[in-house]
Amino acid sequence: MNRTEKILVVEDDRNIAMSLEKTFSREGYPVKVSRDVKSARAQIESFDPDLIVLDWMLPDGDGLDLLRWLRARRCRL
Repeated sequence: MNRTEKILVVEDDRNIAMSLEKTFSREGYPVKVSRDVKSARAQIESFDPDLIVLDWMLPDGDGLDLLRWLRARRCRL
């Protein structure tokens, strides 16, 4: 089944990220993985995901900072 909803997984633990990516892909979702805040912001800009699975603690910031940035960005659109 092909799905159009795009998922971004933001997770620095490689095993967890790979497991989530594999699970979502198997269900037909387009999936991208980012391992830090900086790459997640770039993926959000280019991939425009419908759902973000967000880790709390990331190597270059935390998930709440990324969420605040995303909310501010969405309000400007």
